[in-house]
Amino acid sequence: MKIKLSISTIVKIYNSDKVFILYRLNEEGSKIVDFTLTDNLSKFRDKYNNNFKLVVDIKKQIKNFKIEL
Repeated sequence: MKIKLSISTIVKIYNSDKVFILYRLNEEGSKIVDFTLTDNLSKFRDKYNNNFKLVVDIKKQIKNFKIEL
């Protein structure tokens, strides 16, 4: 699944020391509407309907991002 992220969201995720990112997608499922970076998964799990990823995995994908002009 590919999701559109803003530059500010990418920077927040990349600079985070938290373990989990919990997120909510728009109706089309193509863009993050709301997210929380946290170490406590159980506290926010119900609010985001169990949509979460490890921040480490997302950081690996950000590092492999390649921009060609």
